[in-house]
Amino acid sequence: MAEQHWRTLEGLVLPQPVARHPALELVNTFSGWDGAHASDYLVSYDHLAVLAGDLGLLPEHDVTRLRRAASRQPDVAEAALERTRTVRAVIRSAVLDPADPEAVAELAVAVRSAATTVELVAGRPARWRVEGITTEHLDRPADAFAWTAADLLTRPEVTGVRACPGLGCGWVFLDVSGRRRWCSMRWCGNRAKVRAHAERHRATR
Repeated sequence: MAEQHWRTLEGLVLPQPVARHPALELVNTFSGWDGAHASDYLVSYDHLAVLAGDLGLLPEHDVTRLRRAASRQPDVAEAALERTRTVRAVIRSAVLDPADPEAVAELAVAVRSAATTVELVAGRPARWRVEGITTEHLDRPADAFAWTAADLLTRPEVTGVRACPGLGCGWVFLDVSGRRRWCSMRWCGNRAKVRAHAERHRATR
């Protein structure tokens, strides 16, 4: 059986991590950037908070507090989720074209919200983490993703960000080898091979 392009975390369905960067994994919570077969994994605030925690952007205790706060303030949580979807699209535009001043400016606006709560965490290498969680801070996951996206944007490796050309996909990833074309050969790569084979077969008939 082919490997699924999704996984289950705490009972929630989320995409398999294939991007090699947290901000890009957020982008990949949406499939169908080309307008074909669109689907969205960010169906609830719980999905967003759990994803941010799993990717190491928020401490686990803050994820728990955020989920509890979201259950008490569903309208605020829905607004935070919608903002994250907007940030997600902004991130994709910026990392795929860092020379686009409009996309970079939109990401800069999103980053300002995180600037007062970001913390540098020691390690090898050190990393950024958005702190300061209270019940009023349901925007923190979006802040964390925006901050890490801006950090990527300033690094040379952003030139290696690619978008999968698979039909109904558009997932992004860091092409470390310089030879990667698909989000995964098991999914989009194989589907493209099957389509190409079918087209060659039709052409020879």
